Amino acid sequence: MNAPTRPTKNAERSANTRRKVLQATLDQIYECGIQASSTTEIVKRAGVSRGAMLHHFPVKEQLIATAIEKLLEDEIALIRREAEAFASKEKTIDELVDFLWERFSGRLFMITIDFLSSARTDDKLREAVIPVSLHFHESLNEIWMQFFPHEKMSSNEIQTLLNTTLCLMRGMGIQTVIRQDPAYFEGIRDYWKKLLHSQLD
Repeated sequence: MNAPTRPTKNAERSANTRRKVLQATLDQIYECGIQASSTTEIVKRAGVSRGAMLHHFPVKEQLIATAIEKLLEDEIALIRREAEAFASKEKTIDELVDFLWERFSGRLFMITIDFLSSARTDDKLREAVIPVSLHFHESLNEIWMQFFPHEKMSSNEIQTLLNTTLCLMRGMGIQTVIRQDPAYFEGIRDYWKKLLHSQLD
């Protein structure tokens, strides 16, 4: 039996460059927004040459789409672990709601909402990232259906409950841009937790 091949130094260097560029892209978008995130600033932040970036991502829209995809794939894995913990009764529904709020009131949400705003009027960006966004939401539906109880609710009701929860989180996330009031958002979450208990308990 042949021993598994190890990545060459060139392959490792290439993968490392790719990771740096994607991380720098997300950091730049988070701090400055998509419209102000030039590839010049991204390569400076990544500490790589422009040629190295263009080797991996010759088009800016492709770079942004891949960075967003990496961000959402990491989030899918994280959300899946939380849902598994809920299903095994290691976490309560209240803790899951608070976890989702952390995701929708921080870095993840601010990057994705900026993308959505930009994609509305940028056809190339929208075409590049729509498949990524659809995959993310399909994955959330699959996770929700896999780890949440079905005894009291139909599959459609479970999916509707998920999407209503996410819409609530997005709405509150938008409000954080203009309203810094933790007690206000906590009150809304507490009210939603009570409604979830009435449906799931």
